[in-house]
Amino acid sequence: MTKKVRNTLKDSALFLKHAIKSPMQVAYFMPSSPWLIEQIAKSAHLSDAKHIMELGPGTGGTTKGILKYMQDDANLISVEINEKFIEHIEKTIDDKRLSVSNKGAQNLEEIMQDYDWGSADVIISGIPFTTLPKGMDKAIINSIYQALKPGGIFLAYQLRDHVSKLAEPVFGEYIYKTIEFKNIPPMRIYCWKK
Repeated sequence: MTKKVRNTLKDSALFLKHAIKSPMQVAYFMPSSPWLIEQIAKSAHLSDAKHIMELGPGTGGTTKGILKYMQDDANLISVEINEKFIEHIEKTIDDKRLSVSNKGAQNLEEIMQDYDWGSADVIISGIPFTTLPKGMDKAIINSIYQALKPGGIFLAYQLRDHVSKLAEPVFGEYIYKTIEFKNIPPMRIYCWKK
């Protein structure tokens, strides 16, 4: 068995363990598929972005994909509140372009100040908005809007469409929507432009 396959199995096992243990935090039982990651990269125009934020990276499967599609001089901040996932990401991803913050997605402007960013070009969210405590979902959407530069892209990949109802009053109508069926479970991908 190759090292890559072993790492993928470890990622999946850790992800599944925390999905069962904390379903309100994780929400999905399988990490993102390569097809979903490719669709995210294309839809978010990652190759054009310098400052990228990822919300809810889990075990880092999507993080690795984002790094693969990013420019060499771009930077990524992944925002994760699960300490076990943070530990795992820091052990398994060695890339100087990546920073990890545990401050919570409702604090994006504060997080950007920590890294001396004025704004983000792209914000990608895998956070399960339907499982968030009441009010937290709107706080995160507002935080995303404030953190994005004008013309910046907010992309959410979700099992349900709750995020579209949250984002529309703030961002307006989404500019792009698709479903990636080559993922377990199939994921809706929404894009908005600030």
